[in-house]
Amino acid sequence: MANIFRLKFEDGETKTVKAKIKPPKDIVQFVAGTTDPINTNGLKHQANKDYWRGTDNLWQSVKELKPQFLDLHIEDEFFSWSGDNNTDERTKAAERLLDLLLRVYSNWTNKEVHLHLIGHSHGGNVINQFTEIISKKEDFPKHWKIKSITYLSTPFFKEQHQLNHEKLHKACKIINVHNEYDITQRFVADFTLKNLEYLIGNFSGKNKMDEAIETIKNMDLSAYEHLTDWTIDNDTEGPAIWNTTYEILVEVEKIMEVVVENIAFIGNKKIVSPEKKEFLSIVNDLHTLIRARKNRFKRNKEERAGGYGRLELIKDLELVTILPILNRIIHVKTNVGDSYLLSFLDNVFTEEENGLIYKIDDTSWSPEKQVNGKFKIEDFNITDIDIYDKRKKKSKFENFAKGIEEAVRRNDDNSLKEIVMRLISQFIIPNDLDKIIEGIDWLEYAVTGELDKQVKEVRRNLTVYHKLIKKYHADLIAKADINNKDLKVKPGSVPYLAMNSHSLSHTALFDDCEHNVRDALISAFSSGKKP
Repeated sequence: MANIFRLKFEDGETKTVKAKIKPPKDIVQFVAGTTDPINTNGLKHQANKDYWRGTDNLWQSVKELKPQFLDLHIEDEFFSWSGDNNTDERTKAAERLLDLLLRVYSNWTNKEVHLHLIGHSHGGNVINQFTEIISKKEDFPKHWKIKSITYLSTPFFKEQHQLNHEKLHKACKIINVHNEYDITQRFVADFTLKNLEYLIGNFSGKNKMDEAIETIKNMDLSAYEHLTDWTIDNDTEGPAIWNTTYEILVEVEKIMEVVVENIAFIGNKKIVSPEKKEFLSIVNDLHTLIRARKNRFKRNKEERAGGYGRLELIKDLELVTILPILNRIIHVKTNVGDSYLLSFLDNVFTEEENGLIYKIDDTSWSPEKQVNGKFKIEDFNITDIDIYDKRKKKSKFENFAKGIEEAVRRNDDNSLKEIVMRLISQFIIPNDLDKIIEGIDWLEYAVTGELDKQVKEVRRNLTVYHKLIKKYHADLIAKADINNKDLKVKPGSVPYLAMNSHSLSHTALFDDCEHNVRDALISAFSSGKKP
């Protein structure tokens, strides 16, 4: 690139000279986001180049820009970090990013270099921490400046990982891509976690649990229809009821085995709260009783001594010993604040010594407060691109999201319990719980004494939870999607909103007239286009 200059010498003579000025070099660096939001795997470099790969993705679209510019370098082959949802890990990632750039581009430390950083999710917070680190590093090249930052679904903290402006180019462009259906950005990322790998570990047996739940859902329960008959046939109907009950207990025991295995770590801590000790004891007792019932039904599903009937079914289930334990777990008086189970989970998360929450920092979808008006922000709202937007559930979703956001902001003794209850309520259809309560109504007529007392208590506890679920269930999933068995992740479900809606921003370099992220990024490049 040739430029013409007029130079004035000491003797007063003026000359016109032509000089060749090399434009800055552009480096595009990708920073992956949190791949392990609940810190389960402990892998050191899980957030790596594979994070960006796909058939139609943003990385490939950016890579295709390289031949169009004079000195554009696309870097994503080497950088990686753990991907854990943890403040310390994000800080380590920022330090690693600096080390990488200085090593890979060591020959350019005396050249003018413009950095263009693209981060998805907490990758944007790694970038922010990077700006803080380089502001204090004397060996950071003085000719290097950050010319653009592209935030893709980044949750912006109020306290952690703030954007430092010192090493940003005066014309630095801030590009922000967000999706209103993205609950990870809106409130899940408010919770920075610690120690959760101990709670879930690698969640050994997860597939086993999923298979057991699915098996129960698909079971033929028609044998139980005979429980309302005047008499139950001892040759066919009775054995069918016992066999179905045995098959259910087989799957329930598998689920309990996974639960017991994955919470056993609690008892291995040096300091264990009374709440956790009690919960461990309850779960172990329940596991033992379920195994015993399973073995009994296995023995009695053929030629049971004494025959088959409603009273015999109750006798073999021996509910009088199981129901008190169940009632202890599901005990609730009137609301989330007096729920035993929700209080236990609150203790697991917030206990000072061995809790799982490191920090709660209310996040924002916009970097506006961090930029503070010093740089131009080009904002791209891609909500209408999300396929869930076609379901016409926006108002229901907003009621759900704002309810949780309000609980986070309130941050009182019941906030976390309410958040958990609101989330659980999206996995349960209130009408399904109606059917369970109706079944308990029938059982009440068939039992007496202590068992009747325990059955009534089960009914009371479930009725309170039923009211809470009806209150918080947001009806987020369209009926057509609920009935579509081919959909593994249903649009509007909590997993979809937390993962699919959150990932949408890094699936493509959007270039339509309303969401032209491509042109916004290109306009920040300094090396110049090739003729």
